[in-house]
Amino acid sequence: PRAMNFLLLLCCLSCGATTLAYVTSPTTVKAYVTFYGANDNCPPGGAIAYPTIHKLAGGNGTWENPTTFATIKAEMLPGTRIYVPSLQKYFIMEDDCGYPCAHNWKNHEYHVDLFIGDDHISPENIIACENALTNNKNLIDIIIHPPSSMPVNKTQLYNPKTHQCIIPTTPCHDKGNTCGNWCPLNAIVPPFSGTCAQLAKLLLLSLERFEELNPTLDCKPGHMVSNITVCMGGTCGG
Repeated sequence: PRAMNFLLLLCCLSCGATTLAYVTSPTTVKAYVTFYGANDNCPPGGAIAYPTIHKLAGGNGTWENPTTFATIKAEMLPGTRIYVPSLQKYFIMEDDCGYPCAHNWKNHEYHVDLFIGDDHISPENIIACENALTNNKNLIDIIIHPPSSMPVNKTQLYNPKTHQCIIPTTPCHDKGNTCGNWCPLNAIVPPFSGTCAQLAKLLLLSLERFEELNPTLDCKPGHMVSNITVCMGGTCGG
């Protein structure tokens, strides 16, 4: 399931979505559009909550092979296709965005989190690409249940082979111990229960860095951690 960059949530503006009911025909709505990759997935990798046409997060943005996106089931059902005109790409609901999307939906706001890259861990510049693609100031048009005939830009948003973003990026550096991504342990399948050292390894962090990001967590040797939400990365994933 998707872990979410909490700092992006703090930048959201208040704006009402058009409806709280499921739509069943092509419908254009305004939405918060954010991005994630294997690095900031919870746990890191390509696992998705609702495999539909993919076993792991992926896709190429076409109608036939739409790319994975995350939201909550109250907003859109798994398997729902959307089209993002500004990107000229199709996406399919296959993952759970968790708290950030649920928070927006309570305020009658659409929020979709679009997957970029592939299901393998990439260098940290994928986080810079996510940040560059995310527009924190404006909501973006998306089409729910779009027709199959929309134009498609076949250029990858993030090329995992060349590590290039579709748009220019600026270097991303962690801001001290400020948390950028949160991971609810009960969202991991099966739910995680173990020591801080085991959890740090799962989240691809050193124990020292994990403790820096989670200063109030009891990480004494042998203490078991479960059923809580932990910080899994800084503002740039490290």
